[in-house]
Amino acid sequence: MRLLVTGASGFIGHNVLLRAPREWEIVAVYNSTPGLEQFVKAHRLTNVRPMRCDLLNEADVKQLARAIGAQPDALLYLAANGDPAASAERVRWDLESNTVALVTCLEQCPASHVVYVSSGAVYDGLRGAVSPATPVSPRLPYAISKLASEHYLRFFAEHKGTVESYINVRFFGAYGPYEAPRKITTRWLQGMAAGQREFVVRGDGNNLIDFMYVDDAVDGFLALVKGKGEKRTVDFASGAPLSVNDVVRAMARNLGVDVTVRHEGHVPEYIEFRSSDRTMPERFGVTPSVAFDAGLERLRAHLGEQGSGIGDRGPGGQG
Repeated sequence: MRLLVTGASGFIGHNVLLRAPREWEIVAVYNSTPGLEQFVKAHRLTNVRPMRCDLLNEADVKQLARAIGAQPDALLYLAANGDPAASAERVRWDLESNTVALVTCLEQCPASHVVYVSSGAVYDGLRGAVSPATPVSPRLPYAISKLASEHYLRFFAEHKGTVESYINVRFFGAYGPYEAPRKITTRWLQGMAAGQREFVVRGDGNNLIDFMYVDDAVDGFLALVKGKGEKRTVDFASGAPLSVNDVVRAMARNLGVDVTVRHEGHVPEYIEFRSSDRTMPERFGVTPSVAFDAGLERLRAHLGEQGSGIGDRGPGGQG
């Protein structure tokens, strides 16, 4: 397998490089985030070739294609705006980051099979059960650009013919090692470990988060990378969404501390939907298996190994 991974310096990208079969030849594309070469070297990923490329720069992407040589067997497209909330203030940047970059990549450096990591955010504004068959009309710019990217990928496969097969993955999210410090799980675990006992939640805290431990997410993406011949859109969710309030309580329980939650303002993305799509388990044999409490324990252990001081539980917990 010759795999091209964009956004390889991000949270999911780091974990993909760690869990992908070592016999795969992987070109790991990054742009502005430093440290990928050191990460690859530190983990002895001799099958991984980091390459810097600005996916918005046509000349850069052409050079990437020349450096790779023969067309990759598959492209796992992870590159994106990683902050959905920011899209409402930086609309053009979000469109360029999520959609224009993908189009440039598909024009100049296509792969035979493309797995595009879209988002469950395309169901923005809906309530209850959703699936790829559900009509959508998102309002959040991030969700709009993700949905547009799905359509562009289908165009390149079904009309332009430069992509043989594709899977649009409406991904509901993940947590775990190497996630951005601003993510709720890492930020609040570290805050609790540092003695913080009051937390501010935007909105009423009843909006849903449906995320899975990153190992489950990556195993799912790698299964889809091997799904050549498919032309479809799928949901990829844990199937066990939690409210933001429940997430806070679970983290406090993990560290053995008591916390107070204060609610204020509102959130730009208030999720009240959950996926009913069964394609991942039934078609691809992928079912997330790590429970949230167990995943938090793994994340806590990783943060402790990184020297965050989070390794020991607070009063009342186990060491």
